[in-house]
Amino acid sequence: MTEKFSESINILTVCTGNICRSPLAEGILKKMLGGRPTKIYSAGTHAINGNSASEFAIISAKENGIDISGHIARLLDPGIVLDSDIILCMELSHLEWVLSLEPSAYKRVYNLADFSSRNKRLKSISDPYGCSLREYRECFKDIETCLANFIESEHIR
Repeated sequence: MTEKFSESINILTVCTGNICRSPLAEGILKKMLGGRPTKIYSAGTHAINGNSASEFAIISAKENGIDISGHIARLLDPGIVLDSDIILCMELSHLEWVLSLEPSAYKRVYNLADFSSRNKRLKSISDPYGCSLREYRECFKDIETCLANFIESEHIR
């Protein structure tokens, strides 16, 4: 892969509660982009500030060499959106929520599932909340694939 990082960028991942999908995406991105000038963080459209990542999210991340055990959930607000150069949402409803908070973000916000693989087309990243560890592992794989495709698509420069 060619070097696409000429300056520091802020990347935000968004889900509903900021305890499953967006913390996983944040952790995966930090691993994928380690050493590059980026700030990666996450928030939720309906997050309760201060919640930790779900147990199975922590386990599925740890199985892949990623530690999200210190994650602290935060509620998405317009300031977070304005500070973000790239916003990756787990569902279209999250994308719409981002735009309702800050319409000027329309050129910086993406539905992560749009970067799924050809053999597994996704409309959204499925929410594993309340499901078994198996669903969390599948969610991790889906997020990882979509993020890799997003990076390869040269949306991050």
